[in-house]
Amino acid sequence: MIRFCHGQAVFLMLKAIEIVGFKSFAEKTLFKFPPGITVVVGPNGSGKSNIVDGLKWVLGEQSVKSLRGKEMADVIFNGSSSRRATNSAEVTITFDNSSRLLPIESPEVHITRRVYRSGEGEYLINRQPSRLRDIRQLLSGTGMGTQAYSVIEQGKVDVLLQSSPRDRRLIFEEAAGISLFKNKKLEALRRLERVEQNLLRLSDIVDEVESRLRSIRLQAGKARRYKEYNDRLQELRTQVAMVDWRRLSERLAAIETELAELDQQRESDEAENHVLEVAVLDLETESERATESIRSAESRIAANRERIAASESTLAHERRRSHDLEREAATLRGRLAQMTVRAGDLQQQAKETAEACEEAQRRHQEITQRATEGERQLTDSLQRLDRLRGEHKQREAAYLEQMSVAAEWGNRASALESRATSAEVARQQYSKRLEELQSQLSTLDRQHESLGREAEALARRIAEHESRLATASTELDAARSRAKAAQEELAQRVHRHGTLVQRLTVLEDLQRRHEGIGAGVKQVLAEARAAGDGPFRHVLGLVADLFHVSVEAAPLIEVALGDKAQQIVLAEGADLARYLQGNAHHLAGRVGFAALDRFASDAEDEGVDLHDRPGVLGRADRFVETEPRYTPLVGRLLGRTWVVESLADALRLAESAPRGIRFVTLAGELLDADGSIAAGPSHAAIGLISRRSELRELANQRTALEEELVQFRQQAEEAERQVQRRKDDVRRLDQEHRQLLDTAVQKSRRIDATQERRAEVNRQCAVRESERDAAARQHEEAVGALAEVQTGWQTARAALVEMERDVVALDRRIEELEIERREFLRSTTEVKVELAKSEEQLRNLRIRLRQFEESQQERQRVLAENRQQMNHCVRQSQQSAWTILQAESEIAELYLHKEQLAAKTVEFVNQRNELAARKAEAAKNAQQIRARIRKLEEKIHARQLAAGEIRHERGALADRLREDYQIELSQLDIEPNEEEQHRREEVQQEIDELRAKINNLGNVNLEALAELEELDERHKHLSGQYHDLTSAKNELLRIVERINADSRRLFFDTLETVRGHFQQLFRDLFGGGQADIVLEDEVDILESGIEIVARPPGKEPRNISLLSGGEKTLTCVALLLAIFRSRPSPFCVLDEVDAALDEANIGRFTEVLQDFLTWTQFIIVTHSKKTMACANTIYGITMQESGISKRVSVSFEDVSEDGRILPSALRRADEQAARAGDGEQVEDEETQAA
Repeated sequence: MIRFCHGQAVFLMLKAIEIVGFKSFAEKTLFKFPPGITVVVGPNGSGKSNIVDGLKWVLGEQSVKSLRGKEMADVIFNGSSSRRATNSAEVTITFDNSSRLLPIESPEVHITRRVYRSGEGEYLINRQPSRLRDIRQLLSGTGMGTQAYSVIEQGKVDVLLQSSPRDRRLIFEEAAGISLFKNKKLEALRRLERVEQNLLRLSDIVDEVESRLRSIRLQAGKARRYKEYNDRLQELRTQVAMVDWRRLSERLAAIETELAELDQQRESDEAENHVLEVAVLDLETESERATESIRSAESRIAANRERIAASESTLAHERRRSHDLEREAATLRGRLAQMTVRAGDLQQQAKETAEACEEAQRRHQEITQRATEGERQLTDSLQRLDRLRGEHKQREAAYLEQMSVAAEWGNRASALESRATSAEVARQQYSKRLEELQSQLSTLDRQHESLGREAEALARRIAEHESRLATASTELDAARSRAKAAQEELAQRVHRHGTLVQRLTVLEDLQRRHEGIGAGVKQVLAEARAAGDGPFRHVLGLVADLFHVSVEAAPLIEVALGDKAQQIVLAEGADLARYLQGNAHHLAGRVGFAALDRFASDAEDEGVDLHDRPGVLGRADRFVETEPRYTPLVGRLLGRTWVVESLADALRLAESAPRGIRFVTLAGELLDADGSIAAGPSHAAIGLISRRSELRELANQRTALEEELVQFRQQAEEAERQVQRRKDDVRRLDQEHRQLLDTAVQKSRRIDATQERRAEVNRQCAVRESERDAAARQHEEAVGALAEVQTGWQTARAALVEMERDVVALDRRIEELEIERREFLRSTTEVKVELAKSEEQLRNLRIRLRQFEESQQERQRVLAENRQQMNHCVRQSQQSAWTILQAESEIAELYLHKEQLAAKTVEFVNQRNELAARKAEAAKNAQQIRARIRKLEEKIHARQLAAGEIRHERGALADRLREDYQIELSQLDIEPNEEEQHRREEVQQEIDELRAKINNLGNVNLEALAELEELDERHKHLSGQYHDLTSAKNELLRIVERINADSRRLFFDTLETVRGHFQQLFRDLFGGGQADIVLEDEVDILESGIEIVARPPGKEPRNISLLSGGEKTLTCVALLLAIFRSRPSPFCVLDEVDAALDEANIGRFTEVLQDFLTWTQFIIVTHSKKTMACANTIYGITMQESGISKRVSVSFEDVSEDGRILPSALRRADEQAARAGDGEQVEDEETQAA
């Protein structure tokens, strides 16, 4: 890679690749890449292409197929008949980063990839663990990577040959780098589709949530009433529980006070008992101490006896030991005399050996001086030889440098000739291209006018569709409003129906249980139903059951009837009268009876008519409907009762009305015939008639409501169907509208593309004119510079011949000095052998002398040890005598101490007997106190049981409140209220009423309030999401448009760049001719296929598919190199791309490569010797051992015409490896090509 910084060239170079265990490279193999062209040769199947695979693999290749394997583990060396498989594969490439083009502060950058058989893999940068992302980021902008054209294989050439125009376009998209843009566009379109689907789904969800909101608001109102009742019930139950808690707490406090007094008395007795028990323990301790003293004295007496026996035994032992020591001292004195005589003989022998050692030392010094002189002469000879070799190396380097200068002058001359020819051809080509661009400009003008007319017609269609879509949206909103109204009406009817059914259920339950009826009446009705032939077989029912009254009039009739509403109506009364004479006391309560056969059928008050009086609403019996046979009963009970508006009207009418007339007001007040007034609610027969009237009214309402529900459900369903139909219409029109918009956008894009193409063609015309003029100037400059370069080349060749003569003369002088060095080396070796023999003799004498000295030292040591042993025996004998005297004295003292211990033992026995008597008295007193404590504990236990029962009762009270309301009763701080305690019955009655109200509510959705809040929040959230999705849809449309514009610009710029390089390279490779890259559709360049048109010299222009095999390959190579030039890289690998080329084409191919060498390296895998001729470095790959690739150093002459390495080169490589030593690789030898 080459860049220019402040006018200077900056290079990035691939230095080396190291392969270990990768595919067929079992051993560590290093390939160094100097600047220029490196060629890798070898027979088929030797593993040449594995080097290319290793390079791709270390740069991050993830496709196993591209690496010619089935799985990633296939890249690991799998073993052979003589080698075991390796457990890992590793490839490392090294870059020269001295210019710091890579963002790492290091002169060299090493990139390593390693994979193990377990499937694990790792990447390293400069031996530090990294990620594949880090490597791609490091190499970004350098032209290297798995997607770049730094590796050109035969497979890429085949792809170009066999691709259709549409498939060939993918290669240019990859070169332009717009594949990522296409993927982003596809992703944006997929996201746009998902957004539109989500909008439709979200619209349906919003409608569903709105419907649920209407329903849940009704349930929430019912839940609020339930919460009010339940809160009041909780408050009352808490007050009652608090009163009971205080009562139980007072009882518990009294018991705990009594327990405290009993505990205090028990503690006093326990303290007294503790004092006595401590005294008993103290006496026991003293008694045990006395007993222990007795045992101690007896033990000491026994020990005294043992010490006396031991002392007597020691005395006898020491006497025997003293006798033995005296005999051992006499023996040691005799041995010392003998050893003194032998020490004198050893001293004489040591003296003789020392004299021989001095003589050997003198001869060794003489030989050493001779050896030193020989070494000096050899060193002088080697120094002269090294100086000549250094001078030879300098002359040889200067020779090679001059050779490079001469080659460079030759290359410059060839390049200038080529530049002159190319510049002339380019001038002609640019002129022709200018004419083509002017023709394209006319065509684009016509296309632009046609597209403008089509866009105007499409705009009119879009406006018509927008009008239809607006109308459909308005109809959809209207249908939704109708559906919403129908749902609300239905929800109201459903709520009313549910409330009515709940109320009807409660009333039917009250009716079934005969609530509000006296116990005696319930008993008679039960017996009448149970016994069909008893005294109550003529029972027809209650008065309240037989009278049918409207709901509005029912409270007035109840006031008028009073307790008579509970009277039992019988068809005949004779049997009942006989039964009651002796069994009335068996009834559970007072019961009223009315027999129909005792009532006259005429109305005795027909003459009293108050209808025309002010304030009179009518007679009470006129408000009742019943069967004809009950009419006399109605007249008897209500015929003398009139309904008036107010009590004032009743009092006024009573003054003039006949006797026995009663009045009932609308407020429920009763003015009786005797003038008494009753007001307020009645508890005797409360609600019987009202309840039955309400039951009948509710049953009628339920039937009517159910009919309405069916009707409203049908209306709601029809409204929903209308909404769905309108939605379908809107969706269809919206889809058509989007299709038209898409078509309009495409038209607009084509217009923009045409306009951009026109501007681009105009720009290209100007560029081609300037390029034509520049090509003419380049031709003139190249012709002028060619003569000067040829003169420089001849001068360099003459200097090269002179340098070669100097190098040959130095070679002869070095050979003469080498012969002189060998002579000095031989003589020096002989002196060194003689010196080694002298050193061996001197070493032996010194060893013998040291042995004599060591023997003499050993004799002296033994003499010293014997003297020490003799002195030790004398001291031990003296010590034994002293021990005998001490033992005799100790025995006498022990006999005296034994008599003293016997007297003390008798004294301790008397003391123990006295302590035992005192302990028995204290234990008796403690037993009496413990009996008193047990009685107190029994009394305390009884009080604790009572306290536990109270705590349990109080705990149960707290648990009920905690389970029902999560209230901790013990933590409440409420002052006692005497009024609350006296109102206990009223509070209990209110609690019962609240429970009845809660039961009357029926099923209550307690989650309705929370659900209502949640639904409100969800509705807001969904509405926000709908808005966000709409914004996202518009943003995605803008993104797609922007991606299209960027892709069109990048693709067009890249295509033009590659086209220019391709035309130039085609002329260079074919020695003339023309070639071009043609778009099938120049308007829609993002979808257009690409054709390759070529005209080799002397032939007509034709498609690439019509060329010959060699022409096809050479054309494709020109195209690939053109793409590579548009996206340059520090190196380029060419893997057998010249396989299908003949000798002439290979020559032109290698000449073209020379133009790239100023900014890139080439690594070529080939079989062609013609290609090898252009190489600066040649590596050979062979597989002498089956399955294992090996690198060998070869020269141009070591390769046959078919690309195989000659056997002589292989033998030479084996000999070099053998000389280098076992297990050591041969150093790199790079052969510079001629």
